[in-house]
Amino acid sequence: MKSKLLLILVFIFTISIYGQEYENGTIVTKHYDTISNVKIEKLSEAKSLLHINYIDEAGNEQSPDIETIKCYNRGVDIYCRIYNSGEMILAKKVVNGEKLNLYERNINGSTTYYIEKVYDELIKVPSSSNKFKKVIGSFLSDAPQISSKIESKQLVDIMEIVNLYNKG
Repeated sequence: MKSKLLLILVFIFTISIYGQEYENGTIVTKHYDTISNVKIEKLSEAKSLLHINYIDEAGNEQSPDIETIKCYNRGVDIYCRIYNSGEMILAKKVVNGEKLNLYERNINGSTTYYIEKVYDELIKVPSSSNKFKKVIGSFLSDAPQISSKIESKQLVDIMEIVNLYNKG
């Protein structure tokens, strides 16, 4: 009797560990069709940029080609297709600001950031500190106080810079 109970507990434990987690979400396709009230599978950051699986309102599991998705939100996380140097990529939106958006793309342990002036230009954030101060300082030249602090290396955290720019 104890062995049967133990076997059942091990079976339930195994199912719970390997069970998939889903979060409520919304998907917007490249053709701007909106798929609402879906349960999107919770994947790692890197996999979320390459795959999407969801359960639709009818309870059917769907796995569309990631290239057909413009953006989707899963819980509080937002993933958007952005254009960088003519290439379309999917990135996680870290800051959704009124003036400036910040995107993050983490592939193979390497994190790349992109900033976008809302309804305007998008640039890749340089990883080199010298290029960072020149490129970001120039990109945000319409905010002279922030730009000068970037160029003097007083501001070096991209998240802080984006938040300050959105407040100003």
